[in-house]
Amino acid sequence: MTEKTINRYRQAVEPLLGPGEALLDVAKVVPVAGVGALGADPVPFGSALARIGAVAGGGGSTAAAFPAGTALGKAGLLTVTDRRVAFVEAGPDLRKPGRLLWAAPRARVARAERRPRTQAMARFRLHFADGSSVAMMTMRRRTIESLAVHLGR
Repeated sequence: MTEKTINRYRQAVEPLLGPGEALLDVAKVVPVAGVGALGADPVPFGSALARIGAVAGGGGSTAAAFPAGTALGKAGLLTVTDRRVAFVEAGPDLRKPGRLLWAAPRARVARAERRPRTQAMARFRLHFADGSSVAMMTMRRRTIESLAVHLGR
């Protein structure tokens, strides 16, 4: 599944890589801090409840610098390379380069942890070496398992 996802987003992500940097994984994610009410009859309470614990860590932490979300119609891509982890905004035309919103050296990322599913999307937490963390959601549990392989459990 990882190769299929990488190929889908390759044109949006590869132009943002440094010389010799190897792309290992790409996951379409939604940062929980950026979750808003969706649909014709939004439930703000449900959205607020989903955001509880979205970011853990102080103002100067790695997690505090992580962007809350992306614009409507664009994909948020958590990108893992041999050197760093990055969050890229891509689309709606995935053939064009995305926009790098955040990046951290691999040494700053401790692990990806799958969390209990409380909604339609699978939830996980990205833990950083400074003790901070950020919660994200993705459509498939296998996406989290793939990230865990590359980043640690």
